Amino acid sequence: MSARVCLLAAALLGALAPAVRARGENDEDVASPGLIPAGSFMLFYKTQGPLSFVAMTPKDRPKGARELGTVKGVSCQHGLSIPISADVRGTSITGAYGNGSFVKAIERIKKEKPEVVGIYDVRTDLRIFSLLGIYRRLCTEVTARAFALS
Repeated sequence: MSARVCLLAAALLGALAPAVRARGENDEDVASPGLIPAGSFMLFYKTQGPLSFVAMTPKDRPKGARELGTVKGVSCQHGLSIPISADVRGTSITGAYGNGSFVKAIERIKKEKPEVVGIYDVRTDLRIFSLLGIYRRLCTEVTARAFALS
């Protein structure tokens, strides 16, 4: 009887194995853009947000690379929403502007430290600030280790 239970358990685990995957595995094919949310009546919307970024690892650095330490770049989008109704779920006139993309954050890193040739070990965060739902700011923060070539 015990052998049957073990065999049944092994068959069940074998059937479930293809459906289970490691956390973080194949995440590169699912992206969630970080665009600032818009409201009801949109007057203006010109924003860019992060989607995905493929980064180097320490072993991908070129030979002879000189460490520059940790660097940080921030890029933001801004939104304004003016309510036109006293109702809590009322309509509003909105607008949004800004470049909160990875590209802009990395440009800021390179502007601060022109010697940066590349980055690796990249970590990103999205920071949201909202003031009474009228003003919103969505910032992409990129923190990475940088290198230069000798």
